[in-house]
Amino acid sequence: MTNARSHRLCASISLATASLALLHAGTAFAQTTSAPEAAPSDTMQAAPPAEQEIIVTGSFLRNVRQEDRASPILSVSAADIARTGVNALADITRYIPQNVGSAGGIQDLAKGGGADSRDTRSANLRGLGAGATLVLLNGRRVVPTDGFVNLNSLTPEIAIARLETVLDGASSTYGADAVAGVLNVITDTRFEGVKLTGQYTHIEDTPAFNVQGMVGLGDDRIRSVTSFAYRNIERLQNGDRDVTNFFNPSSGSGANPGAFVLYARPRTASAGDVVINGNNYSALYDRFKNAAGTLTVVDPDCGSAATQSRYVPAANSPGFGLGACQFSFQAQNPIRPASQSVLVHNDTRFKFAPGHALYVEFGLYHQDAQRYGVPSFAQNRNGPTPPIVPGSNPLNPFGVDVGFIGRAIGSQGFAGTRYKVQRDQVDQRHLVVGAEGAISSRWNYAASFTWSRGEVNSVDKDTDMRLFQAALNGFGGPNCNIRFNGAGSGAVPGSGNCLYLSPFAKDNLTQDPSLLYNIQTEETSTNIREYLIGEAVLNGTLVEIAGRPLDIAVGTQFRKERQVGRYSDLFQNGFGAFNGPFRDTDLKREVKSVFAEANFKPLDTLTLNAAARYEDYGNFNTVAPKLSANWRIIPEIAIRASASKAFQAPAIANSSNALIGTNVANIIDPRDGSLVFRSVLQYGNPSLQPQKADVFNIGTTLLPVRGASLSVDYWHYRYRSQIQLQNGQAVINADPNGPNVIRDAAGVAQSVIVTSYNAPSGTATSGIDVAGRYEGTTGPVGFTFRDNLSILVKYDVDTGTLVYDGVGKRNNYQTSPLTAAAAPRYRNVAGVDVSLADHALSIDWRYVSSVRDDYQQVVGAPEVARIGAWSVFDAQYNFRFGPDRRFELGVGVTNLFDKAPPHAIYTGYLSSVADPYGRQTYIRASARF
Repeated sequence: MTNARSHRLCASISLATASLALLHAGTAFAQTTSAPEAAPSDTMQAAPPAEQEIIVTGSFLRNVRQEDRASPILSVSAADIARTGVNALADITRYIPQNVGSAGGIQDLAKGGGADSRDTRSANLRGLGAGATLVLLNGRRVVPTDGFVNLNSLTPEIAIARLETVLDGASSTYGADAVAGVLNVITDTRFEGVKLTGQYTHIEDTPAFNVQGMVGLGDDRIRSVTSFAYRNIERLQNGDRDVTNFFNPSSGSGANPGAFVLYARPRTASAGDVVINGNNYSALYDRFKNAAGTLTVVDPDCGSAATQSRYVPAANSPGFGLGACQFSFQAQNPIRPASQSVLVHNDTRFKFAPGHALYVEFGLYHQDAQRYGVPSFAQNRNGPTPPIVPGSNPLNPFGVDVGFIGRAIGSQGFAGTRYKVQRDQVDQRHLVVGAEGAISSRWNYAASFTWSRGEVNSVDKDTDMRLFQAALNGFGGPNCNIRFNGAGSGAVPGSGNCLYLSPFAKDNLTQDPSLLYNIQTEETSTNIREYLIGEAVLNGTLVEIAGRPLDIAVGTQFRKERQVGRYSDLFQNGFGAFNGPFRDTDLKREVKSVFAEANFKPLDTLTLNAAARYEDYGNFNTVAPKLSANWRIIPEIAIRASASKAFQAPAIANSSNALIGTNVANIIDPRDGSLVFRSVLQYGNPSLQPQKADVFNIGTTLLPVRGASLSVDYWHYRYRSQIQLQNGQAVINADPNGPNVIRDAAGVAQSVIVTSYNAPSGTATSGIDVAGRYEGTTGPVGFTFRDNLSILVKYDVDTGTLVYDGVGKRNNYQTSPLTAAAAPRYRNVAGVDVSLADHALSIDWRYVSSVRDDYQQVVGAPEVARIGAWSVFDAQYNFRFGPDRRFELGVGVTNLFDKAPPHAIYTGYLSSVADPYGRQTYIRASARF
């Protein structure tokens, strides 16, 4: 190997981790477009002409090559993405071992998976949380519609030129949220012609297909590239997969059948004893009533084959009545929702003068989604007493007033009402207008204005406890003249248009279907997030030192953020059985930034870089500096190092003093040991400060022989003043009777109030990334072997009261913060690619090591279970044919051997480790004209 050739090769792959696990042979299926794809590993791309747009992730310096950057960077071309067979951009994260799961899209009852009612997925580098990874589109911010940027909403996959991921802190360049790194999606702005592609993916019970197109028009002066995509995904329920179709019992307020509080001795119409199924409930009351004269009994049909429930008798039970009724709603809840989405993206560039260009980028995203869940919610708030089934209700077998505790509709309700469907509509708009050019031969400018807006409209149903109580009293049905202050004219209980509702299991399938009106009441919410961003950057050569240029970039940014929440009456008034309360909000803030960057090469083989950014949020400000170096000691060895301080600002809502969210969680009440769903009310905290992190990386790339490379990086993150959301369980454990635990008149915990705070320390994590690659030819056959391994060495989790070692754990202890991720020690993606003329075959192996299953354990408790390792193989074959090889056909299999995910307590599987889809087969066809 000549020194010049070796020098070029070293420069090309010294991009830190150098080869992403899915990076295939550079020439096997090179795109026939003019897109700036990743260079083959044995060549260097020529520098783009000065008048073309230059995007270097992690730098504002136009004349600094990506390969001279010292930060670890993964670069993936459009051809690389196509070889994976992913159905959406977000799916590419499963081939990046440095990404630890995602938020959203998939239900995660244990910790909350984000928005599980629609097709939305986040990035999550290093497992530091979705908010710690900054997602950019062509180097510019996109509004985090779901609290994070939905990767599937950015641009059609067909328009992607490359993905670049910076794997260390980048706050010095981009400001807040770039703690764990940056994922930058770069579109093809120079495409010419027409390209169409379609893919059908068969997943048992949940097939998906997408259709995409791209059109590029123009000449050397003006060019416009438009792309579009339509994607359809069928829903997948827990009952469709063995791993999630298990008995996961609900009890208490979520029981089915429910329980009843007897306030008096049961009696028949003739004042005799009430005997049901051969059991005397009057005698049971006489024997076991408490001092207040009440007794709680389970539904008389609890445990019957018809109800598919389990009767768990109390310790002193005579064999009926006393105890708990357990039923599993697991099968009726979703793994993922159904969704249909349309995405349009356009890039237009106009050279209005030599060396100067105007550009416009525009994106439209629309999604309709349907979440199929259990037909009614649990009673999460009952007030001082539960709903009362009066003794006058002819369907009440006890003959006296009884309180009802349970779901308004059980597993099938009446008339076979199996599901409650929540419908979400997402609309996202993204507009960028800007100009760039050369002021002189040494200086360039860039200025842009960005408007990015996301809106989510949700239509759900909850039980209005007022209408429910009215139906128990005989005023049920949509045509009964019942008003907020009582019965209207002509309304008679159980007569005419007014119906009695029974919550007893014996009546589930025989009641009038119109009573659904009293149980599934529509409620709507609208959530809007908006960015207005103005930014200007000046870069060029400040001075030459000993004949070597000192390049700098200086800039400023003004960002206006807005978050709006609007909720219908049932969400706000507190009468909903499960959801709410919520409050309308309209929150705003302004962020002002200045930043600077300098780059200098004191030697041909040594590049030094320094950057810093100052951001002012009004009530706090922060400075984020960064130093980095890239040294090619000899052409076969490169060393890089970077050190920075990164930060993440509190979200707008988190910095307010408003009620900003209501969720539900399984809470163990330490007063009686009961485990039930309870409301968790989240309030903002105006005193919150940014969470900060010290980030360090050092790595090397070795080129032992021609066509081979090995990169090793050690990385380290340490949070200071990390923003943590209080754990509801920790709050009630700390003070069961305190002001942050809301109890009803009977002393039952109904809600827990939590807020965010700056933890004394915060998560500390470190590890080693190893990337190896060897490519070559044997006769007409080209081949590539590749591997990308991420080893987790340290993952210390701060609970607010103690710090524990989370490596190799699920990190779902009772007091684990929601930001704590599952932490397998090893994540690896390896593969081989073979090409022969117009044929190509790729095989990938994905592996995640096992973790301890600590769900709802106390920190320090002995291990009770493990979530096994996840090891799957993927394969794809591609064939190009026709005039100029303009047609392409690809077939592939994901999870070739139909490997089921390893079992996890309560949730069935762990979404950040494995997926429940099973074998996925797909066929894709594309054409270029």
